[in-house]
Amino acid sequence: MQDILEGFIRDVTPEMVEFRRELHAHPELAFKEHETAKRIRARLAKVPGLKVLPPLIETDVVAILNADRPGRCIALRADIDALPIEEETGVPYQSTARGVMHACGHDGHTATLLGTVMVLARMADELPGKVKFIFQPAEEVGGGGGVLCERGVLDSPKVDAAVAMHGWPFEPVGSIAIRSGWVMAASNPFTITVQGLGSHGAYPHRGIDPIVASAHIITALQTIVARTVDPQDAAVVTIGQISAGVAENVIPPRATMSGTMRYTRTDLGGQLRERLCRIVEHTAQAHGATAKVDIEDGYPPMYNDEKLSDLVEKIGREVLGDANVVTKVPVSMGVEDFAYYAQKVPATMFRLGVRPPDRDSYPALHNPQFNFNDDALPIGIRMFGEVTQRFLRGE
Repeated sequence: MQDILEGFIRDVTPEMVEFRRELHAHPELAFKEHETAKRIRARLAKVPGLKVLPPLIETDVVAILNADRPGRCIALRADIDALPIEEETGVPYQSTARGVMHACGHDGHTATLLGTVMVLARMADELPGKVKFIFQPAEEVGGGGGVLCERGVLDSPKVDAAVAMHGWPFEPVGSIAIRSGWVMAASNPFTITVQGLGSHGAYPHRGIDPIVASAHIITALQTIVARTVDPQDAAVVTIGQISAGVAENVIPPRATMSGTMRYTRTDLGGQLRERLCRIVEHTAQAHGATAKVDIEDGYPPMYNDEKLSDLVEKIGREVLGDANVVTKVPVSMGVEDFAYYAQKVPATMFRLGVRPPDRDSYPALHNPQFNFNDDALPIGIRMFGEVTQRFLRGE
């Protein structure tokens, strides 16, 4: 079976390289992936035995293999959106959309999943269950995964487990990285508005300076993680933007700042919110000002199911070799909306090495020089294919 799988992967890889580059040249932002979805649907229409579903939101593409077959159902997911970044790779297939590029490798994720569809469709009779392929919009912003889960993407047929992968520039091609448990953070964007009393800069005693109050608030917020969170837990509170005033000699009436709270354990979210609000309110009061805090519900933390992660690790060791499976993976404080799937069903995401083996470093994700390495495509397809077969067999 493995030899047959390898042969099918060799057959589809050149086409997937071409497709990946086609997507790279025509990136689209979150919820605007109309042409990307059309390109995917056009390719899926040529795959025999595949049931392609109507979209749940405008730009998603979901297809099912062996839709009526009894047994388990596994979902494989790829994200399809790009980022608002001006590309600087200089490759012949560089983005044709000004200020938009696939700087996070979603073109590679999509081509990997499409290649997996084509390979598994040739093996459909040997699969003892169903496969749901999810090409998901709006991973970077907008929580497309959450929207799809709310609208039943994991139902009809009911999904028993979900697997995704992410291209990883810090590991070489031919390797994967996997860990179980908490792997990525939750995010809660927040905005703080400090209300003071405007006055002339020469007469500060006649006003209430919201800038001074804001400075003390920012400093005090640094104690949340340092003095509230268990040192063994990962958490971050960052102020990334502050705005106040229009002239150097005027104390403005208000100041605004915005930032992000990030944490892994779900129960940490309430603790961080409460502490942040209390610090902001009382620090502002101490300076004669008032303050309002608005906290948004961002992406949840990502949890890798232990049993499913063990299966990915086992397959990686068998297929790629022990030396090419990294398990000492630090928790990332980045976010990933595959976490929404993991809230509903056992799920795991593994990292697929994309750094050329002859290079010591590679442009990071969200970098204008990042480009998914085509050499990683057959590795990703192989991992998806093996995990699908083994999970459906009950391993």
